Amino acid sequence: MKPWRACGVLAGVVVALLMAPPVVAHHAIQAEYEMSQTKGFTGVLTRFAMINPHVRWFFEETKPDGTKVTWEMSGAGPGALRSAGLVRIFVVGTKYDVTFAPAKNGANVGRVRTMKSPDGKVVTLFHEDPTNALNN
Repeated sequence: MKPWRACGVLAGVVVALLMAPPVVAHHAIQAEYEMSQTKGFTGVLTRFAMINPHVRWFFEETKPDGTKVTWEMSGAGPGALRSAGLVRIFVVGTKYDVTFAPAKNGANVGRVRTMKSPDGKVVTLFHEDPTNALNN
C-alpha cells in the first residue's frame, strides 16, 4: 500500500472513532446478585462511600461466637440517594439490620434492600421496580 493511501485510511479510522458516540459500560445487577434471594445481618456501619456508579456501605457483623464478619453492600448511584434525601441519614458507628440480595459468587457483598436503624426506622433502598431510579 502506498504511504499516502495508508495515511488516508488511518485518518479515516481516527475520524470515525472521534465521531462515534461514547460507549458507557454497565452491568446488570441480576448477573452479580441472586435477586430471588434475601439474606440479612445486623452490623455496625464502618464506612459510607458515595462512589460512582454505586454507593457503598461497609459493615462489621459480630457473630454470637465473637467472630467478626465484614460486609460490603452496594446500592443506587449517589445522584439517586441525593435526590431522595438519603445521604445524611447513614451514620458511621450505628448498628443496622440489613437485608440484601447476596452475591452469586458467595463473597460478603450484596445489593442492599433495606436498612433498619436502632430507632426502628426502615429505609427501603431497592423495590425491584426497574422504573424506580433507586434501582439503577
